[in-house]
Amino acid sequence: MAHRINVLLDDEVWEQFQVIPLGERSRFLNQVITRELLERRQREAWEAMQSLRNRLQPVSGCSEEWVRADRDSHG
Repeated sequence: MAHRINVLLDDEVWEQFQVIPLGERSRFLNQVITRELLERRQREAWEAMQSLRNRLQPVSGCSEEWVRADRDSHG
């Protein structure tokens, strides 16, 4: 389902936007917004991971030991 919206563009952006053919503008905007939203989610996830990394204490051992201990606890 598509949604119609009104968007205000600065004069400079509007002038550059004019090079995009009329039939391709919605697709162009949709692609740009989709890419920007993905980048925003990735940036927020990275920041959340860094926040956890700064708050949590290091755990002793190595991943092989953790996997082995987990596997043994279920068997």
